[in-house]
Amino acid sequence: MRHGALGLLSLVALLTGTPGHAAETAAASGKEPVSEVTVRGNKPSELLPRLSGFAYGITEPVNGEGLARWNVPVCPLVSGLARDEGEFVLQRLSDIARTAGVPLAGERCRPNLYVMVTGEPRRLLQAMADHKREVVFANASPTAVDAFIARTEPVRVWYSTYRTVPGGAAPSRGAPPAAQLLGGGLAGAPTYTGSWLNNSHLQAPSEFNLNYVYVIADASRLRGLSRGQFADYVAMMGLAQLKYPPHPGDAPTILKLFGGPPADQVPELSSWDRAFLKALYLTDPSTTVQRNQLGLEMVRQIAPSGH
Repeated sequence: MRHGALGLLSLVALLTGTPGHAAETAAASGKEPVSEVTVRGNKPSELLPRLSGFAYGITEPVNGEGLARWNVPVCPLVSGLARDEGEFVLQRLSDIARTAGVPLAGERCRPNLYVMVTGEPRRLLQAMADHKREVVFANASPTAVDAFIARTEPVRVWYSTYRTVPGGAAPSRGAPPAAQLLGGGLAGAPTYTGSWLNNSHLQAPSEFNLNYVYVIADASRLRGLSRGQFADYVAMMGLAQLKYPPHPGDAPTILKLFGGPPADQVPELSSWDRAFLKALYLTDPSTTVQRNQLGLEMVRQIAPSGH
């Protein structure tokens, strides 16, 4: 895996340009954001359905089971931008992750969150599929990989996840964790008993973790954006596994940066975006009702006073 990661770094450098030697992109132009949009109801009870709708509209459980997030330290790598712009995006991404409670790796770390800006995203993705398929796309089907390469949005994100049992251990084979095997003779099939958690409809059998995330941005589609907007969009997409395409509704969110009317664009992560990221890392990933908890936690983040 180490050799695969190093090979991928070489491939990325070849097709995006190393940091400090990339073509100009729109992420490097424009003024820095100076304001934040906050939309509030009169009461938390009025906010809750809107915030819950936002959380449901942008997330989708892995295999219909649970939401994926970073449970190992994140090590971002930014390539394809001029050096100062790459350092800005890296610092902004790290600051947002730290505020949201996302674990961060130290300076000397192996990258697992790749941010690649290139003038030829399809060529880069095809090269990744041809030369580093197992490293990048793991066991995804050729159909899924081809469909991802064929997508045309300005920023594409590929999520690689893995499963653990609650508490972080790898799933065991055979009987469920903490279970006893009873029966199973001529009288009938085996049955399992264990703690109430194993038999609870509220306790999820698995947690889902982000393993690698690849953010591929089309440099030609970034013109007109500030570097802050681009960095914040990358943070929102890279620190949580979001639905494709997301459906944010009428929420004020950085996710409307592309494709929507200019009036819907926000200059930076909105209070809703920040509340969502923080809620994702505060709520319990081992419960089947985590998506329900997101809205409640977002209300506490946005309207902590209860007024």
